[in-house]
Amino acid sequence: MHLHFGAPEDEESGCYWSEEFTKQPAYLALLLLTGSLCKKIDIHHIRKHLLGVINRSKYVDKSVLLALDQVYDETGNVQPEQTHLFVPNSYLSDLAKENRRVLLGASVHPYRNDWEDELEFCLQNKAVLCKWIPSSQLINPEHPKCLPFYKKLVDYKLPLLCHTGPEYAIPTSDETYVEYNNPKYLRTALDEGVVVIIAHCAMPFFGLLDVDYQDDFGEFLKLFEEADQNNWNLFADLSAICSPFRTRYIKIIKENLKNIPASKLLYASDYPIPLSELTYNKSTNFFSWLKFVLKVRLTKNPLDKNFLVIKGMEFDDSIFTNAAKLFANIQYPT
Repeated sequence: MHLHFGAPEDEESGCYWSEEFTKQPAYLALLLLTGSLCKKIDIHHIRKHLLGVINRSKYVDKSVLLALDQVYDETGNVQPEQTHLFVPNSYLSDLAKENRRVLLGASVHPYRNDWEDELEFCLQNKAVLCKWIPSSQLINPEHPKCLPFYKKLVDYKLPLLCHTGPEYAIPTSDETYVEYNNPKYLRTALDEGVVVIIAHCAMPFFGLLDVDYQDDFGEFLKLFEEADQNNWNLFADLSAICSPFRTRYIKIIKENLKNIPASKLLYASDYPIPLSELTYNKSTNFFSWLKFVLKVRLTKNPLDKNFLVIKGMEFDDSIFTNAAKLFANIQYPT
C-alpha cells in the first residue's frame, strides 16, 4: 500500500521533478533499479519497470501507487518552483483504470483553492487514500486550512497516509517544514475523526545516528498509547522498515502489541526505495537465518523480497490484508 511513482518533465502526463531531486540518493536508486544509470531516463521506461514489478509479483495482489501534489502557498496558489516532485492524480488514475493490480493513492494539497474539486475527482476515480509529505509539500497538518479538508475525509472515510520521521528522498524548499513530519502534528486530524495512517511508523532511518528523529518515534508510540481512550482511527504502515538500522525500532513495536496491535499495522514497501535482507528476523538459529537470507537474495521481484523480509519478522499474518479491509470502508460518491 505504499509504492512511489516519479518521472522527469513530461507534457502528456504532467509529471516533473526538480534539479534538486536529481541530486538525492533516491534518484540514484531509481536509476539503478530501472537500469537507467548510463542512459536517458523517461516516463515510459519508469512506467514499464514499475508495472512489470507489480504485475510479476507472486505474493502481492494489488499495489497502491502514490501521487504527490505540488506545493501551494497559504493563499492557495501553486508554487512549482518550490515543488521537487509532482505526480498528478489524473495520470495515476489512468494507470489504475488500465491495470487491475494498481490502486490510486491520491495526493491533494489542503491549501489549494480547488482542493474540494480535486478530492472529488480522486474519489470518483476510486482513490484508496490521500498521501501527504509535510516537509516536501510544505504542509502544516495543524493549519486551519486543513480543517475543512479533514471534514471531507471523514465524510468519505478516506484514509490520510502521512509521511513521518526523516525524509531523505524528496527534498524540501523550506527547512522549517521538516518539523511537521513529526506525528504529533496529526493529533488535530485524529481528533477530527480522520482515519490516519502513520507512514514508516515514524522510525529514524539511520537508527540512533538520526539524533533529530528519535522524538518522532517517541511521539508515534505516545499516539498509539492514547488511541483507544481518544477513539482515534489510527493506523501505521510498515513501509521502508527492511533496513538493519531500523531493527531496534521493529523490536519495540513487536514488544508493544498491547498498544500497537497487528490489526493497526498495514503491509507496505516504499519501493523503489532499496531494502536489505540483513534486518530484523525472528529466527534464532544461524542456519535457519542463513537459509532465509539466501532465499531473499535469490528472489528477483523486489515486492516479493519485501514480502519475504517482513514475513520473516513474524508479525501476525493479518497485516497483509488489513489495508484491503480498511479500503472497503471508503464511502465513494454515487
